[in-house]
Amino acid sequence: MTNETPRILITAAGGKVGQHVAKQLSDKGVAARAGFHSQDKAAAPQQPGIEGVVLDFENPETIAAAFKGIDTLFLVTPGSPYAARQEERLLAEAKKVGVGRLVKLSGKIAEHHTVGFGVWNTEAERQIKGSGIPYTILRGNFFMQNLFGSAGQIKQGVFTMGPAAKKIALLDTRDVAAVAVAALTAPGHSGQTYDLNGPELLDGHAQAVVFSDVLGRPVKYLDVSAADFIENLKKFGLPDWLIEAFGVAAADAEVPGDQSSATVERILQRKPGSLAQFVRDYRSVFDA
Repeated sequence: MTNETPRILITAAGGKVGQHVAKQLSDKGVAARAGFHSQDKAAAPQQPGIEGVVLDFENPETIAAAFKGIDTLFLVTPGSPYAARQEERLLAEAKKVGVGRLVKLSGKIAEHHTVGFGVWNTEAERQIKGSGIPYTILRGNFFMQNLFGSAGQIKQGVFTMGPAAKKIALLDTRDVAAVAVAALTAPGHSGQTYDLNGPELLDGHAQAVVFSDVLGRPVKYLDVSAADFIENLKKFGLPDWLIEAFGVAAADAEVPGDQSSATVERILQRKPGSLAQFVRDYRSVFDA
């Protein structure tokens, strides 16, 4: 493992993608600085070559400290009404220290949306493209790891993420991270916007079949309307803006944009992981 000073900064390094970016950079012997919101996470043992630091998007002092000596940035900000302000602060610091390569985790964008994730992603991409920093944008599809939130339901044999008919090319965040690492460390990705998707289009019932086959017990998908799905979310005490964002996404009959896995296959020289492989790898999370 290299002993060099990290020149790559990973924001939201404890997130679904950031944690795997850190691990895969470490596995490649590439030093990196991993930004965490809390001191406890920053101080916890990291992968070899990974330096943990506090990076609070609302605290300019932690932003300045995290960016010191950085020339490459993996940028993730949580989808929220505050994302544009946070992104602006991070980009200002990136320009100040001379970052010359930026890889941004974005998401699917539906042009007809007036609120929610698509709007926040659009604004983030606009700021990045106007920053003058060479960039690569990764528009990820629905993460398989989001299904961890349904693990309790799956253990009981039934789960739902809204209307069953919508077909989604679910994507493993380990594959998102692999594309990000390629864009962070290899040439040829500047100015590109990549749609990242999993290898198969699955509706809700098809997802349940995969869980049933791998877990060896019946798992069913509960087909509910977007409205009923949102009413159920309200029981968890989520903020209204997040419930609204989930509602807008659930109400779309189709996932916006491309759902082909061709881009992932071209960059990684392999197919992205299947839902079946994901369930096998994380079987202990879903086993009853």
